[in-house]
Amino acid sequence: MPASHDQVMLRAFAKVNLTLEVLGKRPDGYHELRSLVQCISLADELTLRPTDGGITIRVSGQWAPEGPENLCYQAAELFIRGVGSPAGVDISLVKHIPAGRGLGGGSSDAATTLLGLAALAEHRPADAALHEMAAELGSDVSLFLGAGTAVISGRGETVQPVAAQWRGHALVVAWPDMAVSTTEAYRLLEGGDFTDGQITAAAQQALSAGQLASDRHLFNCFERAVYSHWPEVARLQERLTAAAGHPARLCGSGSALFAICADLAHAEGATERMHETGYAAVAVEPVYLSSHR
Repeated sequence: MPASHDQVMLRAFAKVNLTLEVLGKRPDGYHELRSLVQCISLADELTLRPTDGGITIRVSGQWAPEGPENLCYQAAELFIRGVGSPAGVDISLVKHIPAGRGLGGGSSDAATTLLGLAALAEHRPADAALHEMAAELGSDVSLFLGAGTAVISGRGETVQPVAAQWRGHALVVAWPDMAVSTTEAYRLLEGGDFTDGQITAAAQQALSAGQLASDRHLFNCFERAVYSHWPEVARLQERLTAAAGHPARLCGSGSALFAICADLAHAEGATERMHETGYAAVAVEPVYLSSHR
């Protein structure tokens, strides 16, 4: 976290869902989730500079809004209102994570904004206060405050860090030129898509023992619905599976997909093959947030 009195620079990492289970609908209208999540080296870049008042945000790279609808803006507004220091902030956001692809870029940007403002504040707020703000901003924002590998539950706000043992592996992530509506993906779920959380529990145990290279541990409950309703995502799944030599799985509710590779060279080769077929793709590695910001 390079920081000085006048600015802080941070990376906001993307994530993939090694498992994603929906257990059912909760009384509050949200869905009960279980998901084993891994943060990856694809990242946005944020520079925060304190000001005498107000919030400004400038975005370059991949598209994102530059006003109050941006989660960075909302995070800054919430932080400044609650903490009072700094009085204002100028945010420069360089977007590399595409929006609407299930990679968590907006949530990661929001969490990273909270961390940056905490570093600039006259008195850093307690971690519990940061997590409260993160939960108010969105269901999965808390994940990106510090857990590189975690099981998330509830509506996504409960984060249990996992001791991962799969360094050396790499992934290839690819996405089509289209987004998938999360609301629509949830609407398309059927009874057979719901599970009880045991898939995630088994995958967590395997990952802790360094055995996640087995494709049988990967699962995403949205795949049936998304592949049938958005055929372009299904075509991408076939091509990424062929390029990587391992089954490609959906990120969140899509439209991005990932495949696990034995090492970075394998992932880079699969990425080149995806580029040859016209898809955006990137080779990435797992990251563990406390040591990589």
